[in-house]
Amino acid sequence: MKPYTLTISLFFISLTCFSQVDLVLDALETDFYDVPREEPTDLTIRRSSFISDAASGFILLAGDGGNITATQNNLDCAKIIGNKFVSTTGGTDRNAMLLGNNINYIVQHNYFDRVGYSSSYRNGGVLPMEWTAGAHAYNIHKNTKALLIKGMSGLRVYNNTFFAKENGSLYHIRIEKNRNSDIDVPATNTKIKNNIFYQEINIPAIFIEQESCLAGLECDYNVYYAEDKVDKKPYFDIGENRYTWDEWRALGYDTHSIIMDPKFIDTESFVPSERLNFGLDLGSDHAIGLATTAKWELGKYPDTVEQNGEWQVGAVLYGVNTSIKNLDSSTNSSDGSDLIITYPNPSTGIFMVELPKDMAEVANTISVVSMTGKIIYNGTIPMGEYSMKIDLSNVSPGFYIISCVNSNFSKKIRIH
Repeated sequence: MKPYTLTISLFFISLTCFSQVDLVLDALETDFYDVPREEPTDLTIRRSSFISDAASGFILLAGDGGNITATQNNLDCAKIIGNKFVSTTGGTDRNAMLLGNNINYIVQHNYFDRVGYSSSYRNGGVLPMEWTAGAHAYNIHKNTKALLIKGMSGLRVYNNTFFAKENGSLYHIRIEKNRNSDIDVPATNTKIKNNIFYQEINIPAIFIEQESCLAGLECDYNVYYAEDKVDKKPYFDIGENRYTWDEWRALGYDTHSIIMDPKFIDTESFVPSERLNFGLDLGSDHAIGLATTAKWELGKYPDTVEQNGEWQVGAVLYGVNTSIKNLDSSTNSSDGSDLIITYPNPSTGIFMVELPKDMAEVANTISVVSMTGKIIYNGTIPMGEYSMKIDLSNVSPGFYIISCVNSNFSKKIRIH
């Protein structure tokens, strides 16, 4: 095992929370970790790097695959956020995460690169496990075998980007029954919305093991692009039967979805070349996606941005005033956020805006825009000056975008 740094916060909270243990794993750097789960635990894993050259097995065990009742539901509502999982060998048998016998995980803002199963949601028992919250959302899956959903009910797959170029990819999503019991427990009520499915190889976009897994399935408002097909349309497998795009839609799925090349600016960041406003509003609980500047570095959380205007699809979102011109900058971050200083942030609405001193050679126009695109403030920093005080203490709490109109630089600020 590689050396790693580990921050753990461990204490018991009140009996009203069933003496739950609080466990935070922050900036972990390792090729394997087995999460303790002998008692109810409020688990958070964040800003970590899991890189493995092993040929098989799971990199992170945050649940069990078999029917182990002693640990069942002890990691419910675990948060696995802002991490990177890499298999350096690219072997499809080296999986990222086993998330079994627990529900309502929040798995978001993660990057999966050439691993087998990115996340394996397994029900190892004999009874259905019903999700009522949480989601697998805003994650990037690059050349993974599949996202596996096994025997779970109600799992949400929202605003992810799936990219398959190598032959190790078998499907983007696989939905199947629980094989660890004598009772047939299918995965049901799965919700698949606002995702990008891009493939350069001949694989089904979604594989559903048996028709019982279709119960309650919602699959819509996605973007598909099968580069290897003449018509660019994917196909879908249900058991041993193959369905074309048109046949799949005739079953009632993806009626609002489209076939479209997202034209990623590269296959590392997976930023679409333009906003893809084809999604369904999934509510405030699922509104924070990856920013166009997102990077995965140990101990740093990838940049995020809130849905704004029409709901976008995929893991990476455009913020207000973000453009391809900004993204192509070789010297600045894509939105110039490293060049604008705002403090305090968060604030009560009264804050300072400071630009680089060399911008004082001209007057600079500063705008503040709401997340819905409404301009709520315009002001000017006079020539010879590079900072100004802004008073927005009368606006509603929330996130706002501060822009330097002259340079297209922008930064997000929170007002509370």
